[in-house]
Amino acid sequence: KTYLRNAISEVLGLEHRHYNASLISFDDLVGFPFPDDEKTSVKFLETPATVWGAQSVLVDEISRCKPEHQNRLFSLVHERKLQGIPLHRLVYRWAAMNPCSADQGGDYVGSEPLDRALADRFGLIVQVSDWKDLKKEDRQCIADPSGEGRIADDGGHLAASLARWKARFLQILPHCPDPIVIYATTATTALVDGGVRISPRRARMLARSLLAATIVAGKGLDSELFKSV
Repeated sequence: KTYLRNAISEVLGLEHRHYNASLISFDDLVGFPFPDDEKTSVKFLETPATVWGAQSVLVDEISRCKPEHQNRLFSLVHERKLQGIPLHRLVYRWAAMNPCSADQGGDYVGSEPLDRALADRFGLIVQVSDWKDLKKEDRQCIADPSGEGRIADDGGHLAASLARWKARFLQILPHCPDPIVIYATTATTALVDGGVRISPRRARMLARSLLAATIVAGKGLDSELFKSV
């Protein structure tokens, strides 16, 4: 999980920060505070590890983060802010975790379930395939150590595709196709009626994700679904 996220940042040429949530302190994110010359406000002494200039952030082992630090990640993930200050360059906010210990019979001691409100701030939650679910070719790629230390570079193909997908997404978003909105609404209602609470925020994120996935998959862009755009 960690290798994949770091590699994507390298491929896209992003200013990336990788934090271990089990060790992180707030000073690691913001730097050291000091008063400005007029002593009317506080500035932060930046280091190469602070978040202010980052375009992407990976919070690794987020399920091992202390509760007080988890609370500080709310605004970082959802609003792209820290201490109420906008992080203008920050685009991608990722996190990774292992299954909590209660689900794994103690295999991951110290990995605790995320606060539900914090988990709800992430646009997508992806369950990574376990070893037994992988094909033989995929297992060999993972086991092969020859790529260690190599900077990921695909010649700009992913960045070009991402720019194209994003432009199409922003074009369609102001008039999101009815079938996508109806699906997101119906799915959310069914889950809530079945006893699985889904927040209104998650319903909107689901519609956005469905629209993005349709565009990335390259299916239906010229179908009736998009003809009204």
